[in-house]
Amino acid sequence: MIYILILLAVLAVDLTIKNHIEHKYPGNRKKDVAWGCITIRNSKNTGGFLNFMDKKSFLVKVFSGVLIIGCIIYLIYLIVKNEGAIKKLALALILGGALSNEYDRIKKGSVTDYFSINLPFMRNIVFNLGDMSIFAGIILLICDD
Repeated sequence: MIYILILLAVLAVDLTIKNHIEHKYPGNRKKDVAWGCITIRNSKNTGGFLNFMDKKSFLVKVFSGVLIIGCIIYLIYLIVKNEGAIKKLALALILGGALSNEYDRIKKGSVTDYFSINLPFMRNIVFNLGDMSIFAGIILLICDD
């Protein structure tokens, strides 16, 4: 049950932040925070990670949906078998972020990204909590095997 709560928490927090960003940061408005290390902005992503396939948003929606269904099935399997605590946590994090981003893709036609890290090689990459959650879940899966 805890894994479902983690999934729902990531989903709810990310959607709440996205809604706040959309209203507080319209257009190209930006704000530097954390001593200039992070920039808050409202960025629309019609593709996948790093705008991959941004001109083929329908395929991104379908591919993401298929992956989400696969992850849900695997999470249910692990819950029923009562095994793989790290895998269940990883899948909960991945699904929370993926469902938030997929919701945006379906409802708005693009995913709302809202922060970038001000390092020279990352300044133009904009993330959201869902992306970070997916990344953390993938790292957990890799480290668990």
